[in-house]
Amino acid sequence: MVLDQRRTSILNLIYQSNGAVSIDLLKERLGVSQRTIYYDIDQINGWLEREGLSPVEKAYGKGFYLSERTRDHLASRLKLTDEWEYRLSRQERICIILISLLTQSETSSLHDLMERTQVSRGTIFRDIKKAADSINPLGITLSYEKGSGYELIGSEQAKRQLLTTLISDVLSSKDSRHLHEKLYEMLNPSSGNTDDRLLIFLENEVASIEKKLNVSFTEEVVQFLILQLLIVVKRKSDNSTVSIDEEEMNILQKTNAYQAVEELNDELKKNGFHTLPFHERLLLTMQLLGSRVHREHIASAGTKEIKQLQMVIKKIIDDFQLIGCLIFDDRKQLEENLLTHLKPAYYRLKYSIPITNSYLKDIQKQYPEVFYLTKRSLSHLESFVGKTIPDEEIAYVAMHFGGWLSRKNQYVSKNYKAIVVCENGIAASGMLRSQLETLLPEMMVTHTVSVREYNRNPFDADIVFSTSFIKQKWAPVIYVPALLDEKDRENVVQQVRNLFNDAEPAIEIDLLMAMIEEHAIIKQREPLKEKLQHFISSHHSLKKEAHKPMLDELLTEETIQFRKELSNWEEAIQLASAPLLANESIKPSYVEAMVKNVQELGPYVVIAPNIAIPHARPEYGVDKLGMSFLRVKSPVSFSNQEKHKASLIIVLAAIDNETHLKALSQLTELLSEPGNTEKLIQAETAEDVLSLVKKYSLK
Repeated sequence: MVLDQRRTSILNLIYQSNGAVSIDLLKERLGVSQRTIYYDIDQINGWLEREGLSPVEKAYGKGFYLSERTRDHLASRLKLTDEWEYRLSRQERICIILISLLTQSETSSLHDLMERTQVSRGTIFRDIKKAADSINPLGITLSYEKGSGYELIGSEQAKRQLLTTLISDVLSSKDSRHLHEKLYEMLNPSSGNTDDRLLIFLENEVASIEKKLNVSFTEEVVQFLILQLLIVVKRKSDNSTVSIDEEEMNILQKTNAYQAVEELNDELKKNGFHTLPFHERLLLTMQLLGSRVHREHIASAGTKEIKQLQMVIKKIIDDFQLIGCLIFDDRKQLEENLLTHLKPAYYRLKYSIPITNSYLKDIQKQYPEVFYLTKRSLSHLESFVGKTIPDEEIAYVAMHFGGWLSRKNQYVSKNYKAIVVCENGIAASGMLRSQLETLLPEMMVTHTVSVREYNRNPFDADIVFSTSFIKQKWAPVIYVPALLDEKDRENVVQQVRNLFNDAEPAIEIDLLMAMIEEHAIIKQREPLKEKLQHFISSHHSLKKEAHKPMLDELLTEETIQFRKELSNWEEAIQLASAPLLANESIKPSYVEAMVKNVQELGPYVVIAPNIAIPHARPEYGVDKLGMSFLRVKSPVSFSNQEKHKASLIIVLAAIDNETHLKALSQLTELLSEPGNTEKLIQAETAEDVLSLVKKYSLK
């Protein structure tokens, strides 16, 4: 009996939890029925018993857990599942077939492919057909010649891109460890000391390249580079190469990355390994320039291109703030973080290096508004590179913005220190850090580190959050995904409470009292403190994500007005604000702040021809989220330039950086559609406006 991918995932989930794992969590994570989960648990128990271990146990009303002896036995291995028997899924077998055909210097027989995938003749035939169908759209065909075997026919560039995508898919998949090991075994069979020597040599050389380039690659990139080098060094030289423009060759040869590759090539020669042909050195240089990093010392990024990229980043952030009607705190740090991410992204786009983003669907599902606003803001990067930006790249940038939006000043004392261990780069690490600090305000995340950094250095922390399996060292480990959904948040809070019995947010009452005193006169200080303490302790619970209203929940008949003409823009803002004053969404001070902003900062509120969205910071007088609409038939001027005239004045009163984003992204989409702005200008009744608003207010 073997453990397949799903059962391995179940055992991993149970092992990695600090408490019992509920049947509901397993059903949601695996996407299967309760009956299937129980059947899989029976199969897992059979495997555990065969290994002489106690079976998975069940605590009534709580879920599944492992005995201490079983956990200790599993933890004693170098990796959690090193000795587990594992059956490859169909998709994993197809991946093995294609990588095998791409990397082997000779054709592969049916028997070769059966050996590599460990399946029957009938199954391998079906897998080969599926593999052939999947690569046809790429201009690659899977050919078979009797007596010879299977091979792939297509351009070298198409094959390279397919290989890069396949390896990236393997390394970025959450459940890819077995496939990863299979790939190493296939590319580096343990047939002698030379093979082991080459692998150790390449691991050391990649570490050396990091030092030379002053960067820390993500774990995925490190493994990718080692696999790529294994393939290139051991593969017979191919006469067909990827064409590179001569001017681009000269640019590449002047980079620090190319110098590092040249030094690597010298070391290969000194140690008796095959060296890299010139075109392979250029391709590896491109790969290094486009490799994702955990961190980089920006001082090394001083080329003309990078300075231009820094200007592009400023415009991207300006646009996100303008379209999103928000202001980022600590903008300088955000610019630096985005540069660390967008520098390699720029080279990936420039050299058409494909990238896999396992978070794409989760980002689009959980943070659609942030994804949409990011996509709009990245038009500056598209113009700079001259290429359309794929959704995978957009999602990584959205994670940066999403993490920054979640940052909040908390009136809470920090009782616990934590570190985040994440292999997926600066975007995913930052996003996870922000989610955890918002979820657990009594905890301070001191560092976000890679697995290698975690293994090398001790950290002063009470708890470790990790997105992948790591050995517990000096603090308990809680395993989490980079993007937390509602179930994940509940699970994290419960596990933290299991570890720290008193893990309730210790809100600083004195700080809270000081904040109250800024806006009110306190007559009975001690009774108020006592009541606040009682209220906080009795009402603390895991907060559900704040409701983000639709556009049609904010723009209603009561908040829509029409005028033929007004004397100036100040009057327009004051009149447009009237419905929000009437429903007590804002105070008069907020109207004054909007007017003052335009006086001091200029006509920034005019976001497009004929459209102005006045707004100010929440602390200037917003009591609840609100939006109002004013149509002025004769445009009002926000400056003496024609482009700063507006007929549509839409006042936004946001309570934070996030709650308004769904409605705002729907409004932006409405206004972006050709013809809609003119329809709103010509509208005469609230129903005319609302019929259009409802169309874009979709769940």
